[in-house]
Amino acid sequence: MGMFDEITCDYPLPDSAVQRELFQTKSLNCLMDQYTITADGRLILHKVRYEAVPEEERPYYGDPRWEENALLQLAGSLRSIPVGDVEIPYHGYIRFYTSLGKGEAREAFEYLAKFTDGRLQSLERVPEDYPDPPWASS
Repeated sequence: MGMFDEITCDYPLPDSAVQRELFQTKSLNCLMDQYTITADGRLILHKVRYEAVPEEERPYYGDPRWEENALLQLAGSLRSIPVGDVEIPYHGYIRFYTSLGKGEAREAFEYLAKFTDGRLQSLERVPEDYPDPPWASS
């Protein structure tokens, strides 16, 4: 699976069923950043900073296993604080995806957005037989 970024898309998608869904992408920095493609076709990065959470506010603090398990001590140790939105002058393609349903009823939705000088030029659904990007084989 690896690292990825997340995208919400306010720009109209070809499939209304996923218009309000959260998408993943490996086309950007893969730093777990949050982006939005706006209704007018701009790419916005929602910048955050991180701060340490005091131990007594962490989810497993006070649990009998706390002292024995360093991973439990790390859970919830950072929180993100929004610091502002930045318009990204992206130039290139962003491939993003999500799915709905489970098992046999699961349907994958994948899109390819083309940006030129920070403006969305086209957005289309990726056909099922479209070649996988280089990162998909890792």
